[in-house]
Amino acid sequence: MQKIVCKDYNHMSETAAQLVLDALRDKPDGLFSFPGGDTPLGLFQAFVSKVNAGEADISIASYVSLDEWVGMAATDEGSCGHFNYTNLLDKLAKPFARVHVIDGSADPYDQRDLLNAFIEANGPLTVSVLGIGLNGHLGFNEEGTDFESAAHVVELAPTTRRVMKKYFGDKFDPKLGITQGLGQIMQAQTVILLANGAHKAAIIKEALNGPVTPALPASILQNHPNVYVVIDQEAAGE
Repeated sequence: MQKIVCKDYNHMSETAAQLVLDALRDKPDGLFSFPGGDTPLGLFQAFVSKVNAGEADISIASYVSLDEWVGMAATDEGSCGHFNYTNLLDKLAKPFARVHVIDGSADPYDQRDLLNAFIEANGPLTVSVLGIGLNGHLGFNEEGTDFESAAHVVELAPTTRRVMKKYFGDKFDPKLGITQGLGQIMQAQTVILLANGAHKAAIIKEALNGPVTPALPASILQNHPNVYVVIDQEAAGE
């Protein structure tokens, strides 16, 4: 595990984007996955800028989204699909060769099967970029998730449901999510874990230094052979 403490959010985002581009150059036909949310927004912007400037070629690479709220379509503001399209896919001058974005408005179990099939056909993941929840979740892999899990439909934890309100307030109240499984994430050639802000310091400390347990899903990354933990100084505070 390589821990990279960055001076600020912008440095964190640029550092993570460069790690993705390095992996892309090594495996131009690889499968890449980014999360949604506030934390990776700078990474999306840096990645798009570098790809559109010709610093990397995604023309034979594949992209897959990490997770989605059940009940939300990619056209719904606040959905992970909407985030993927508006901040990444629609801004690329040339597209990925293959793209799979989870459709939260469709049957969730069909979407689970399609996600598994896409990763099976195009994977394993070359790079999995992840944020970390305040409860230590990765994607929507909540407390107690099987470390060997493939994509699945999950009941969202109360912590996750509280945080989601910053994306769409009281307009939507999802109970379920669809997510890549921890087994699929652990098969990635490279994992990049992002965190910024003092509010993430305690969970970063626990995930990286505490026991490896399903009670804290992110702790499984201690067992991954090639993890970069890219965090700002505030998130590294503990």
